Amino acid sequence: MRVDMPETQPRFFRKWLVPFLLVVSILVWSLVFTLPDGKLHVSLLDVGQGDAILVQTPSGQNILIDGGPDSQKLNLELGCRIPFWDRTMDLVISTQPHADHVTGLVEVLQRYEVKQVLWSDIDYDSFIYREWLDLIEEGGIERCVARRGQEIDLGDGIKMEVLNPPVELFRGTSSDVDNNGVVLKLSWNKVSFLFTADIRKEAEFELIKGRPGLRSTVLKVAHHGSVTSTSPQFLAVVEPEVAAISVGADNNFGHPGHEVVERLVEMVGENNLFRTDEDGTIEFITDGERLWVEE
Repeated sequence: MRVDMPETQPRFFRKWLVPFLLVVSILVWSLVFTLPDGKLHVSLLDVGQGDAILVQTPSGQNILIDGGPDSQKLNLELGCRIPFWDRTMDLVISTQPHADHVTGLVEVLQRYEVKQVLWSDIDYDSFIYREWLDLIEEGGIERCVARRGQEIDLGDGIKMEVLNPPVELFRGTSSDVDNNGVVLKLSWNKVSFLFTADIRKEAEFELIKGRPGLRSTVLKVAHHGSVTSTSPQFLAVVEPEVAAISVGADNNFGHPGHEVVERLVEMVGENNLFRTDEDGTIEFITDGERLWVEE
């Protein structure tokens, strides 16, 4: 005797099988596209009038330099570049304590497992900066004060050097907070990036005087393109091939300054100058020999 099974069972099974397979397929491809690709990725995140830079190494390390003025914008940008299952920040760097650099970092400390923090230990008092420092203390996060001469080995021949602040901090300048900001040089073989925080001309001239290997392929322009920075003398020593400005659209500060933009165009060419207010997030990708730019 043969017993016929009701047709509802396979139909029910087929009904749920397709969505299940679709979800599995999406997860698999998400994994494939977010695995390290053997290249170095440096993204100037579009966070408005502030700074936030995500560095992702060939081995999969996540390094965040500043967090911008808006936690929500930062979270959206990080979510597009870091897999949802990865909640690790190998290193978080605060270049200076102003809100347009540190605000987003507060929530990063709450959302991610931060292994280490590097910052410029500047005497500065604000609610958001105190909250940042308190969270580091409460989380027992390993921390280090940035000073010129430090070097961080990121593996694969990639290194990050601290060029500023000096051992003896700047005093009595036009803005000690800006001039004591953390300046970093990221290098891999023939390609290098110079991250200049918000330093002003006083700090630029000190860096020129020391000449600690300033020449770089990519210049992250200081202080959102303000006229207080990016002097002709500094550009002449750095000799960048590409420049990028992190700046908010229609900001109240007149950034970037017209004369700074002209100076940069003259140095790198109009096609090699990028701005987050016009281009959105700017991603640089390199294998240490070549450089690609994605907007």
